[in-house]
Amino acid sequence: MAEKQLNSGNSTRMEYLFPIRFAVGWMFLDGGLRKAVLKPAKLDPNSSSFVGGKLVNFLPHSGPFKSLLLMTLENRSLDVSFLTAFSYIEIIAGLLLVLGLLTRLAALASLFMSVGFAPAYWLGSTCEDEWQIGALLTAGSIVLMLTASGRVMGLDKFLYERLGDRPISKKVPILNMIKLW
Repeated sequence: MAEKQLNSGNSTRMEYLFPIRFAVGWMFLDGGLRKAVLKPAKLDPNSSSFVGGKLVNFLPHSGPFKSLLLMTLENRSLDVSFLTAFSYIEIIAGLLLVLGLLTRLAALASLFMSVGFAPAYWLGSTCEDEWQIGALLTAGSIVLMLTASGRVMGLDKFLYERLGDRPISKKVPILNMIKLW
């Protein structure tokens, strides 16, 4: 039994990845819930709590996302739609990571979210904290995407036992290397 719990090629026990999976998942789940469920005013453009203002602050530092972000900010309904969709993607990816379900796919979504906002990490009230959180979410997402951490202490175990490995896409070479669970 212990042999099945090891990553092939090294001696790291897969159970050791559970805290990383849970922490990264909880950070995204909590971030989405705080906006979409616990304080929906953050997604209401008529509220003083609306998080759209953060996108305005992010604009000068948005790099390759600048034209897309500018288009979003110039169209209020697109702005609200983007923020709402992002919040629900945070909830879904976070919940999937916590449950260990479709872990690698959820980690890929987490990685895109983490990297997408990397230029804005310094915009928080305490630069050091924002960079630390962003760096850990990015690193954690990469580790989870490259490992099968949901197969131990997660629901991916049942998918793997029943269906084996499944790539995100067999037609796109890079996505063929990334497995769903």
